[in-house]
Amino acid sequence: MSGHAGAIRETAWDMETIVATASRQELHGADTAALTEFVELSLGRSLLRRLGPDVAGVPGWSISPREALALLGSVTPTATASEIADRLAAADRALIVDRIGLPATVVQIAEVFALTTLELRLFCLVLAPELDGRYGTVMGVLQDDLTRRRPGLTLLAELVSSAGLSTWKLRRTIDAPTSAVSGGLIRPVDGDALAVDAGLAPAAAVIAHLLAPSIDDAVARSGARLHRPHRDDQPTLTDAEADAALRLRRHPGAHPIHLVGGGHATGWFTRLAAAVGLPLVVGDVEQAGTDAVADWTVLSRLAGAGLLVVGTSAVGPADRLAVADRLSRAADAVRLVVTDGERRPGSGPILRAPAITVAQRTDWWNQAADRNGVPLDPDDARRLAATAPIDPELIEQSITTARAYRDGQPTVAAVQRAARDLLPGPLPPGARRIEPVYGWDDLVLPTDRKDLLRAIPLHVLHAGQVLEEWGFAGRMPYGNGVAALFSGPSGTGKTMAAQIVAGALGVDLLQVDLSKTISKYIGETERNLDGLFDAAESAGAVLLFDEADAIFGKRTEVQDAHDRYANVEVAYLLQRMESFRGLAVLTSNMRQGIDDAFVRRLRFVVEFPLPDAAERQRIWDRAFPPDTPLASGMDIAALARRLPIAGGCIQNIALHAAFLAAAEAGPVSAGHILVAARRELVKIGMRNAERSLGDPAVVTP
Repeated sequence: MSGHAGAIRETAWDMETIVATASRQELHGADTAALTEFVELSLGRSLLRRLGPDVAGVPGWSISPREALALLGSVTPTATASEIADRLAAADRALIVDRIGLPATVVQIAEVFALTTLELRLFCLVLAPELDGRYGTVMGVLQDDLTRRRPGLTLLAELVSSAGLSTWKLRRTIDAPTSAVSGGLIRPVDGDALAVDAGLAPAAAVIAHLLAPSIDDAVARSGARLHRPHRDDQPTLTDAEADAALRLRRHPGAHPIHLVGGGHATGWFTRLAAAVGLPLVVGDVEQAGTDAVADWTVLSRLAGAGLLVVGTSAVGPADRLAVADRLSRAADAVRLVVTDGERRPGSGPILRAPAITVAQRTDWWNQAADRNGVPLDPDDARRLAATAPIDPELIEQSITTARAYRDGQPTVAAVQRAARDLLPGPLPPGARRIEPVYGWDDLVLPTDRKDLLRAIPLHVLHAGQVLEEWGFAGRMPYGNGVAALFSGPSGTGKTMAAQIVAGALGVDLLQVDLSKTISKYIGETERNLDGLFDAAESAGAVLLFDEADAIFGKRTEVQDAHDRYANVEVAYLLQRMESFRGLAVLTSNMRQGIDDAFVRRLRFVVEFPLPDAAERQRIWDRAFPPDTPLASGMDIAALARRLPIAGGCIQNIALHAAFLAAAEAGPVSAGHILVAARRELVKIGMRNAERSLGDPAVVTP
């Protein structure tokens, strides 16, 4: 392995960091006595030097220079400039040169970032306003502006002037690639520009590290988490994972590693890192913002850990570019930098998510169940592996959470529910989660269509056996996912069928809202769709595209830029459908409007016809819940025979009739059904049928 400065050291990967085990001292009381003395003597010397022996106040100031000097406890009112200079020289030798009396955390920061004596002086002075607000007031007096409570370069050059340092030389020094400013310890308060008058402050990561009881807590305060390797708790790596871990161990660390695949989850990479003994600071820029990347870089160095930054695909192009630049610079100092961001030309290598078979996930579920004393038969383990594609740590949590929910041995359905609840992050824009409520008995279809629908969950549950173990994956030209098209008139049960299929699998249904997915901006639609596919795949959910012809429509002859871009979207969808490893359901009222290339990739096409009289009778019989009060003597069969309408319309009629009955505080009668039927027929444009209904007698015996 390469010995690149600041990069991975193989031996270091096999032990816990010193920071993780060292005791932490709070930054207060006696721990800061030497530091505060150094700060006060530095400020006091500048006050005396600038003001001379006469320290009378300036009219109109809210605080006079004399009062400012009185704020410094280490400087007596009668002290002379030479006395202060002598004391400061002694304090500087002890604190800065010999580093005696520095708080332990400051010593660690100086060692990790290899601060020179000049940089350590600057760091202590920049830190001063954080130690005590009085020092910020004194700095405002020294800068002739009480609103400037942070030191600028001019003041800092004056405070360390014993070294013969000019402002320009100081500016060049701290602008160097290896300086404390470039390393992220010190930052300009007003933006990124290092202007002469810009106030300088310690990074938020530095303050968190100084105040937090542990480095883990400091990382958490920055919006990230410190993932420590626990090899004993990790499942055995597959061959593909072992190969990826070997590549990780051999990476010299000069450039960031770019992750490909695996969706937004990071479990697969943290598993590899644990296998090689590498702790990781894991941060999500979508949740914490891009500015947090600089703090995570600092904390990674202090923790002796690698840095994993995810969520970059969710931020804008300018922010993605800024994150990529920061990570490229960080790769020279942090043990390992990893990102799921776009790979820029000339940047680091790519590490692809290893393929995890259903058999491997089945083993994970069995191992977790055994550890928790939960009986899991082979069919249950395979079902969980096929419908809950989560990482091992979430598998363990799912079982323990389900046990707590059920106060005993959990069922497979309870474990699936717990697994869905533990999935991190909100749904992407354009997705709506639907928990299935219908069952097979609620769906009225011809027997052959219903049998075809029942086959869809089987293709998901047995995919591991057929595709992976029996080798059919190599014979699948359009990917290993399952895609189905439900076509037919409105109200025939297409969306209900999608819910039933999802319920049979024990997973959620993610319905796509095309109004929030399709964008007029180039590339935005593809990005939105990619997030939807990733979310469905990581959750094991069924992805539903209602009115799919709006986005899966046929490509047209290119006559302008709009046609060209629309065709690009369709081509992207074709590719994304092939790589999707879950179940996608498309519904459409017009099958002929779906592009032929999509139809070839569909494993199932199910036609939903309008129900015949017998089927309408069965739908009417199920339209009213058991607790609905019905008037005696109604003959619904008459309506079923006379009204050739879809099941969705029948359900609407039943709902309207129930509200009419509730308003009259009585049971649902034939009159209520007739009024509701008239309204529904007018709504859907069947006016002749509405006129033929006659009076309520048509629905009575």
